Amino acid sequence: MIVEFSVKNFRSIKELQTISFATTGLKSAEKHSEIDSNNIATEGDMRLFKTLGIYGANASGKSNIIKALDYFIATITREPSSESNMNLLADPFLYQPSSQETESFFQIVLLVNGIKYRYGLTIKKNAISNGGMSYSQEIITNEWLYGRKHKKMVPLFQRDGMQLIKNTLVNKNVIPKDIPYEHTLFLTHSAAFDKRGECHAIRKYFTEATTSNFKISHEKFRFLSMAYISDESFYSHYNKEDFINFLSIFGLSYSDITIEQDESLTKYITRPFPQAKVFLHKQYKDNKNKTVRVSLNLRDNESAGTQKLFDLAGLLRLIFRSNESSLIILDEIDGNFHPSLLIKLIGLFNNPAINKSKSQLLFTSHDTNLMSPAIMRRDQFFFTEKNEDESTKLYSLADLKGIRNDADFAKQYLAGYYGAVPVLSNFMSTTVEDE
Repeated sequence: MIVEFSVKNFRSIKELQTISFATTGLKSAEKHSEIDSNNIATEGDMRLFKTLGIYGANASGKSNIIKALDYFIATITREPSSESNMNLLADPFLYQPSSQETESFFQIVLLVNGIKYRYGLTIKKNAISNGGMSYSQEIITNEWLYGRKHKKMVPLFQRDGMQLIKNTLVNKNVIPKDIPYEHTLFLTHSAAFDKRGECHAIRKYFTEATTSNFKISHEKFRFLSMAYISDESFYSHYNKEDFINFLSIFGLSYSDITIEQDESLTKYITRPFPQAKVFLHKQYKDNKNKTVRVSLNLRDNESAGTQKLFDLAGLLRLIFRSNESSLIILDEIDGNFHPSLLIKLIGLFNNPAINKSKSQLLFTSHDTNLMSPAIMRRDQFFFTEKNEDESTKLYSLADLKGIRNDADFAKQYLAGYYGAVPVLSNFMSTTVEDE
């Protein structure tokens, strides 16, 4: 599970910003006491939220916070290569002197197999001139991994440039000491040679248990839904009936789902399965009490919201029934979803009877219907706003003083009590005067 993530000098983020799944000392009002037990998962001595939401005005940096995490994870899971392929991660804050020469900072604290780790790195661009052409090959300037031992965090490895200055990994003797390239992560380097060690366990978690709609759009998630209901299902203990029942939770009632399949599903691992090949079946009684069946094409007859939920349903069933916790990152989660449907979705993540894996959801949204103490606690809401220098400031509702735990968060937010709202001007006052 993720404990916290920190980033500095990335896109609109200038100073160090941290988003944390760890609970604070707050408690819900007595009438909402079930929120404290439902929304929080216990792992060892840690109490962690299963859902966090980020709110703020357009262009305030909401997406940049979760892009930083997504690109960081993508860097960790990428296979080692002679090419750096880190241009998305090395994207420093532009409103500063010599921005392209500055380092960006990323760090995550997480629990893997019951052990707490803290892993991070700094990265910068490296301007190279080749035959009169200049380009940037990103390099790792520092990298570190700490692990908990006897209730203390101790260094497992530390790296400065190409030099490994500390290595206390359990199987360090099987890991070559020389780092191949300046852009090579020692974490992935170690994982490649030691399949039983700490680095491999961490990389495996990010590879198998994290995903986002940056890395995979919800159309790509459709593959999981198709694999769930297809005769070639990769998940033998899942079935179409379970999938249909899951959709009914959101008010989508179907008697059957069929697919027009001309080739193996494996063909669609890297591209979306065509919506036109999916048919959702309903039935009703006519005025003679005769059962009539209607076939609806997913592409032509269903709404954008239904299409999106269909695509996500396979992923949700997979992670909720897994034995391991996952992290799902969804930017603009409210897109095409009715507020009631979105509240239901968040409720599923927070419901321990459904989300048995303790999977976590990090999302951005503008939908204030979620901002209720009956749905999420104060310390589950984060906000972004722009400083005068155009940099992003991230803060939690729990950081603000004088806010009651049973307050109408949505009403106060829209009234500007919490900041993080757009500053609007009168259009007429900005028009050019007649000559």
